[in-house]
Amino acid sequence: MILQEKILGVDYGSSKIGLALADLETKIATPYKILIKEKDPIAKIKEICQRESVGKVIVGVPLGLKGIDSKQLKNTLEFVGKLKSEINLEIIEQDEKMTSIYAQKLLRETRGKKFDDSVAAMLILQSYLDELR
Repeated sequence: MILQEKILGVDYGSSKIGLALADLETKIATPYKILIKEKDPIAKIKEICQRESVGKVIVGVPLGLKGIDSKQLKNTLEFVGKLKSEINLEIIEQDEKMTSIYAQKLLRETRGKKFDDSVAAMLILQSYLDELR
């Protein structure tokens, strides 16, 4: 049996990092995990990539509705730079515009009690997968 390569979606935040997984066969993203205030989140992501046979990482980038630089954008791009230097995989930046709003709406409709960063990561990853089709 050949293992199917997976794609990891990342929703980077200052205190939490939401993660989602998808495989190239189904092209359906699912929430995976939330890393909360990890000492070395990149090491943890690297470990997950190895364990889950990840071949590509998609990181949501908060470009904003007007494309204006923000503190969160700068922090996210710094994180992406570190990720690229420490993980030997293709790292793709994906505009995460509106994913937080969609995630909150989705959780409300499914009676979710709070915002889940792994759902935001799922939406970032799913938007990338939809663009592949």
